[in-house]
Amino acid sequence: MKFILLFLLIIIIFAFAITLGSSNDQIVNFNYLIGSCEVRLSTLLAALFGSGFLVGWILTGIFYLRVKLHLSATKRKLTKLQKKHDEVVADKQKADLTNNS
Repeated sequence: MKFILLFLLIIIIFAFAITLGSSNDQIVNFNYLIGSCEVRLSTLLAALFGSGFLVGWILTGIFYLRVKLHLSATKRKLTKLQKKHDEVVADKQKADLTNNS
């Protein structure tokens, strides 16, 4: 359900961007760090929106991957500690049984 809502939100955003871009056919002078160029406003809006969307997904993917790696390392540590704990409990039970006998 969450995936469907997210997918619909993305479609709505893209439809809004396409609608906004199609009604802006003026030629604008775009100055960037190295130089400048003249492009249609709709093309400029689409390129900037697409690049922002792509950068957002890349950053989200990097943070998601970092969290997943941290989670797997924590799970490995937990299993090691659980094994040590089980060994200590088993040794303690053996010692209690030998002392009671």
